[in-house]
Amino acid sequence: MSRQERTVSLAAVGVFAASLACEFWSPSGGNPLGRDSAAVQAGDALFHAQCAICHGREAAGALASGLVRADSVTRGPADELFALMRNGIPGTEMPPQPDLSDDELWQIVAYLHHLARPRRLPPVAGDAEAGGRVFRSAGCAECHLVDGAGGFLGPPLDSIATRKTNGQIRNDVLDPDAELTRGYRTVIVDTKEGKRVEGILKHESTFQVLLMTADGSVASFRRQDLQRVEESRQSAMPPDYGDRLTPEELQDLLAFLDRQREPQSVRVYRPFGVY
Repeated sequence: MSRQERTVSLAAVGVFAASLACEFWSPSGGNPLGRDSAAVQAGDALFHAQCAICHGREAAGALASGLVRADSVTRGPADELFALMRNGIPGTEMPPQPDLSDDELWQIVAYLHHLARPRRLPPVAGDAEAGGRVFRSAGCAECHLVDGAGGFLGPPLDSIATRKTNGQIRNDVLDPDAELTRGYRTVIVDTKEGKRVEGILKHESTFQVLLMTADGSVASFRRQDLQRVEESRQSAMPPDYGDRLTPEELQDLLAFLDRQREPQSVRVYRPFGVY
């Protein structure tokens, strides 16, 4: 087949697909359920009953792609996402959903947008100013950056609410071992001289291991001088904030972190480029 014939063939396929799409019903406008919390909760249950077998828990991906980063979820209009789920995608394993009601599909849309578009969620209740004081007094600023200031031992939180929902942030605070952030895993190295050092792994190669220790200093080791490098399954973050903070302090802290919705604008030197 010549290039011209292939072009004509592809154009014909496009025309056919467009005409086929016109036969599918597609609503107009945004989600009529908005960001109602009850709709999000219902959508959560529906998604895990109908969709998670392919798209994974919290739409993070499994047999099919993760949806929390898909353009159709993160950027596309709500009505197009609705139509995609209602009609399916011809020629793929994404089936139509004729058995779900319109409200049920909109609930799933609300849930997916809740996961993928946290910056557009309503502000979390609480005193954000008081939460900033909790952030500093509880030692969070010693390890985490906010507004370009703070420590480097933990992930930067300058724009955390653009990446995670309030529920995910709450889980990170109360159960830091549940999901370790890439680039911030704790390791323990034993040298051949009998010295043991624990820290955050910042660089690892055939010849060298670099750790950042709790005091913020960097420890460098030659591979040939090490007897063992062991990865810890525990986060360096204290696991007892649920006990150390009162419910009011925790809520204020979450409100403070929820206000971190703008991309970081302050230039900060972050060594080794793994942040």
